[in-house]
Amino acid sequence: MRVKKRKQVNKTYMLFIIVLLILAVVFFFNLVRQNKTADYSDAKIKANVSAVATFDYSKVTTVEEEIEKLEATEAGGTFDPREGLTSAQYRKIFSTSVILGDSITEGLVDYGYLSSDQVFCKIGASIINGDDLFRSAAQTYPKLAFLSFGMNDMGNYNGNANSFIKKYKELIRSFQKTSPDTVILINNISTPSDSAISASPILGNYKKFNNALQKMCRDLDLTYIDNSRIIEEHPDLYAGDGIHVSSDYYPYWMNNMILKAGL
Repeated sequence: MRVKKRKQVNKTYMLFIIVLLILAVVFFFNLVRQNKTADYSDAKIKANVSAVATFDYSKVTTVEEEIEKLEATEAGGTFDPREGLTSAQYRKIFSTSVILGDSITEGLVDYGYLSSDQVFCKIGASIINGDDLFRSAAQTYPKLAFLSFGMNDMGNYNGNANSFIKKYKELIRSFQKTSPDTVILINNISTPSDSAISASPILGNYKKFNNALQKMCRDLDLTYIDNSRIIEEHPDLYAGDGIHVSSDYYPYWMNNMILKAGL
């Protein structure tokens, strides 16, 4: 029994050492990252060590989950808007970013989360007619650009995802030519409700279009942001038409963009 107990203690000790090493690597990575302000005070380090000490080391998967939670907190927030931020905080976090999109994106301004200087959008906006939005946004030379198109394009391109992606790539390259240092991230097309698809079957192409967006991101080495779980887990966030969303949707969306971008 002593041998078995000693092995368990050794396993726990090794897991603890591994976690400390991972935190050390994360600390060093953040230290050398450019344009990122972080808190490396003794108090912060002690707080992280204290947090690690509370981990359940009985399972590696449990430890990994705890590390992810700690990293999410360090990244600027969690996915749950109940622990979210104020509008002023969101505006500060996205102060060097722009978000481009259609009427769903417009809700970021309409509901007061971000300013009109940070969001480039219009009702009915589409890749097929988005040249002016891309041009105006690129001329602000942002650090990050979050793009959110496709809902209207499914109809405008009559379900042809290849044509949609071809034009999207053209606009992205034009953006990069104007503002080559901007990091571009691509939001997926949010999931329409079943009733919305029944009313407009062309919306049923959203999975095909999202797959095409993922491939485009791989081809262009861009970050793809999958927000689909928000509406899947919270269908009450749909607006009446099953396409647009209520104001409570936006903290979930912004928090997800923050985490994916490492803001």
